[in-house]
Amino acid sequence: MTLKDYVIRRSIIIVPTFFLISVIIFVLIHAAPGDPVTAMTSGRMVDPAIKERLRIEYGLDKPIPVQYAMWLSKLLQGDLGYSFVGGDTVWNMISIRIPLTIELMLTAELISISVAVVLGVVAAVKHNTTTDALCSLGALAGYSTPDFWFALMLVLVFSVSLGWLPSGESQTPGLVFTSAFGALSDHLKHLLLPTVALVVGWTAYLFRIVRSSMLEVLSQDYVITARAKGLKERVVIYKHALRNALLPVITYLGYSIGFLLGGAVVIEEIFNWPGLGQLMVVTAEKKDYPALMGLSLIIAIMVLVANLVADIAYAAVDPRIKYD
Repeated sequence: MTLKDYVIRRSIIIVPTFFLISVIIFVLIHAAPGDPVTAMTSGRMVDPAIKERLRIEYGLDKPIPVQYAMWLSKLLQGDLGYSFVGGDTVWNMISIRIPLTIELMLTAELISISVAVVLGVVAAVKHNTTTDALCSLGALAGYSTPDFWFALMLVLVFSVSLGWLPSGESQTPGLVFTSAFGALSDHLKHLLLPTVALVVGWTAYLFRIVRSSMLEVLSQDYVITARAKGLKERVVIYKHALRNALLPVITYLGYSIGFLLGGAVVIEEIFNWPGLGQLMVVTAEKKDYPALMGLSLIIAIMVLVANLVADIAYAAVDPRIKYD
């Protein structure tokens, strides 16, 4: 099987997986306690007849299988429906916020990979030394620290106590910028804390993978032979060992989308970052079924595509992988 055939087969598998995920998402959201109409009319005296009319209008009076069939029919036409609460289309709600979530995730991903690879290589090369112990201890602390607690501590220290950085939003509200540089500088200040909050846990996770993989590779015969030939240690480490040690990391990069998106839900809410994570929390509180299902599907698609790309990349760069 060629790489092209492998890509086609893996792409085809995504289709039934996507529909299975859509069924799970639909059932779980509708099985959750609460009622959208009650949530919409919360705090107001509304005639029960009006509530019932709203349920009929939104199709909530129909059996779950019928509701799913109606929703799927619209979905196949590219229609995610209208938000119960906002009144806007779900596509518009997502398109406005998804760039900020992608920006936050990509920034965290790039920083995490860079730091994890450098520290992982250093720890493996200096195995059983103080440097290795300190790096491993730091990774253990980072991996064990809850994202939400660390995010709150960042706000408390750098925003509340020191006043160095803003505690929320993606831009300072009401501030008029005279130049693009000023707007960019302000945006980066807002981006810093939520990025750090996401980076710590994922960096620690990747560090452990890089260190473990590097230790395994350094004990392989071809590395020992390269050293016996008198090659410089730098050449042995970066040309022969690191390239092969990074192969497992490619697989985990596909999982990182789900990991970072899961963290983004909490981090965006804490920092009031106007991305998909914050929108997910708001729509869940208001039982906004169309928005919740649309968001969940977009996130599922992002995870599926990321895993597909990771699988293809792994098969492409490692000649030992067979396309079967």
